[in-house]
Amino acid sequence: MQRIDTPKPLPELVYDAVLNAVCEGTLRPGERITQDGLASRLDVSRLPVGQALKRLETEGFLCPVGRRGLRVAPLSAALVRDLYGLRAGVDLIAAGEAARRCDDRFMAEGERILADGRSALAAHDVPLLISADEEFHWLIYETAANARVLEVMATQWHHTRRVMINVIDDAANQGPIWDQHERIYRAICNGNVPEAELLAREHADGACHWLQQATERLSA
Repeated sequence: MQRIDTPKPLPELVYDAVLNAVCEGTLRPGERITQDGLASRLDVSRLPVGQALKRLETEGFLCPVGRRGLRVAPLSAALVRDLYGLRAGVDLIAAGEAARRCDDRFMAEGERILADGRSALAAHDVPLLISADEEFHWLIYETAANARVLEVMATQWHHTRRVMINVIDDAANQGPIWDQHERIYRAICNGNVPEAELLAREHADGACHWLQQATERLSA
């Protein structure tokens, strides 16, 4: 983590710094965190660190350990199941709405993102794959123009990001994912609402299945 030396409000900046460290795997699942230790690493006072840690605990990124300590919340198959169960419903709605509202921007951005994903596959670049995956799904959410979808996914996407970064360690099984992305994209471009909804739901359900298996292997 980088030291914080900006005049912006500190609690939000500390929150962002710790959240990114958790989601990017710099702070690993199960790693213990202390208020004093983070304050020293970020070169800030203990108060904004305490405020940020409380928020992260409430949101499920940290959990208690001992009487006063905290640790990075472990990843579990149950977390993946619950998260992707939610996503299956949200992604179905978003894909259907996007198919009704597809425009030139969606088509152009979708083509670019698919090309980026294929390039990342060829290069076995896992971070770029994860970034392209995020871009693809957020393009659909934004095109859907459903304020509740955007609100829900704004609160949940960091959990998705955290699961993917900690679980996906190679690009070997990512080809089918991008084949599915392309089929979803084509259905949306064609304005085929039922197909877009079905493909989006199947995509989330499939990701749920293999991510649960991968998480179980990591925690075994």
